[in-house]
Amino acid sequence: MVFRELARPMLATWFVYGGVRAFLEPEPRAERAAPVVEPILKEAGLEDVSTADLVKVHGAATAAAAAMLALSRTPRTSGLILTGLAAVTVATATPFWLAKDEVTREAQLEQFLKNISLMGAAALASTAGKTKRQKNRAKAKKEKAKAKAIEAKAAAKAEKGRGSKKSAKSAA
Repeated sequence: MVFRELARPMLATWFVYGGVRAFLEPEPRAERAAPVVEPILKEAGLEDVSTADLVKVHGAATAAAAAMLALSRTPRTSGLILTGLAAVTVATATPFWLAKDEVTREAQLEQFLKNISLMGAAALASTAGKTKRQKNRAKAKKEKAKAKAIEAKAAAKAEKGRGSKKSAKSAA
């Protein structure tokens, strides 16, 4: 439990940092994503939507979801959202397959693999912890055990009371 409480903010740091930077300085990321994003926008008839604006929205959403994860507010939902946002980053941020020279391709491949690792970590965060259903079951089980203990205590007290009455009758 303590590890989870520490791991969530540790994981979130990169997403908050990257999200804020993408929001404040979208141009470098937009340039890298343009070869992948712009053909999709054109095909969808959204030529007037800028890649830089998409990068800003993505950055803001990433920072917000990461902050929620860091604060352990809805960690499963935050992890799931971060997984989806990281998938977008994986697909658009470092298109190593489009690189012409080997050095650039190698550097972009390395960054691509780091992004996949972060996506995997976010996916793990989305599965960590108990679901509401599991918590309710555990609570019901605990309440049932408590009721059973109270019942057993009352039965023992009643049995003890019967034993005292028998002792009093036999003494008389």
